Amino acid sequence: MYNTSIINFIVLNEQGIIKGPTWVEGDHRWNNLRDYPGDRCENYGKCGAFGSCNSNNAEICSCLPGYEPRSPRDWYIADRSKGCARKRELLCGQGDGFLKLEKRKLPDTSNARVYMSLGIEDCEVECRKNCSCTGYASAYVDGSGCLAWFGDLIDIAEFTVGGQDLFVRVDAIELSLLQEKLQEQPSINLPTSRTNDETNAKFELPIFDLNTMTLATENFSPDNKLGAGGFGSVYKGKLIDGREIAVKRLSKNSGQGVTEFKNEVVLLAKLQHRNLVQILGCCVEEEEKMLIYEYMPNRSLDFLLFDRTRNTSLDWRLRHDIIMGIARGVLYLHQDSRLRIVHRDLKASNILLDASMNPKISDFGMARIFGGDQTQGNTKRVVGT
Repeated sequence: MYNTSIINFIVLNEQGIIKGPTWVEGDHRWNNLRDYPGDRCENYGKCGAFGSCNSNNAEICSCLPGYEPRSPRDWYIADRSKGCARKRELLCGQGDGFLKLEKRKLPDTSNARVYMSLGIEDCEVECRKNCSCTGYASAYVDGSGCLAWFGDLIDIAEFTVGGQDLFVRVDAIELSLLQEKLQEQPSINLPTSRTNDETNAKFELPIFDLNTMTLATENFSPDNKLGAGGFGSVYKGKLIDGREIAVKRLSKNSGQGVTEFKNEVVLLAKLQHRNLVQILGCCVEEEEKMLIYEYMPNRSLDFLLFDRTRNTSLDWRLRHDIIMGIARGVLYLHQDSRLRIVHRDLKASNILLDASMNPKISDFGMARIFGGDQTQGNTKRVVGT
């Protein structure tokens, strides 16, 4: 049905992306529902030289280990075309080495050499001989052959599944720092209010301090509040590096919320899928307990679906895409993940939408892990769906 009250247009930007903004009268703003190509990492060299693209992240571009934005100012305003540069000069043959990056789309091979007779170990030896060699990888997914790059590494992408291992040359200091970071990765113990089969869980997850969260959310300003649930409030925040985040702050008066907090951290730290919300870290300090997620600019599905003005932006093609994305996420939880998980609280308000309207299942506080051959279970708790 044709609706003259809906204003939209199509524009092709300088990066070759087709955008279709729609005017949302209720919010008095333009809402970009989808981009073509749909995968933000499909554009060649999206993150520039020595940058890596991950379409599952709110901040899709990041520099490779040992590198930093070549132009911090441009990087801050989301212009990543200039890519990244080494943090410090590479002193070849003085303790430098190679760092393994998993599940990657390999860089453009225009400045690479192919050695079909070499395996991966000999490939490292060959690359190490030449100080201008910046990285290497197997030529084929079966591990045979050798690719060695001499110059900028361009058009790298990171996948959730699949991809290949890429070995990037880093200087001695960076190599030492990364090794120390792996050895000293902080872990935390979260208390639980239960004493039966739910023991204290120790796990590894990036930890943010309270001052960082206070600064990012402008002291948890009401203007940054995105919503509230039974266990606390969610705030929009911005880190000092420019990344936008969502901060779920557990209510101090919620006695039940500690268990859900622990459950969500343990599960999301072990799960990764493009249709599941990504957890970036947590904050456990003094009486505060917070979860930090990637920020979803289009908020939740119920925000659009149950509003007569906003739901006009959800055409049937987009609704179908959202349904398929949710189904892929549920299939991953039930069948394809390392842990078989039943969400138990799947509803429109727990489906978040990123900038390209890709759905992300969120709120795993009620979720339950099932055994590999288990098909049913009993619970004494009253849960959602």
